Amino acid sequence: MQANPCIAGIIDRPDMEDFPIGSIVKTPSGRIGTVVKHRGAQSRHDLFQRIIIEFDEPFGDSVALQPHLLKMIRRSEASS
Repeated sequence: MQANPCIAGIIDRPDMEDFPIGSIVKTPSGRIGTVVKHRGAQSRHDLFQRIIIEFDEPFGDSVALQPHLLKMIRRSEASS
């Protein structure tokens, strides 16, 4: 009998390291942006890693999202 990995506590989710700074990603809303910063847990009540994404339009618009919500479009050339 095979165990379900989700039930066993093994979840294959992307991590911050899977999205290097400079990478182009797609958010759940469909917007395309550039990874500009990684941010770890902010306190003992907020244990989530977040990736800061900056959008081209409107200029300076940004969002902080958890890695599992993002889809890689193009990796940073520096990470290759």
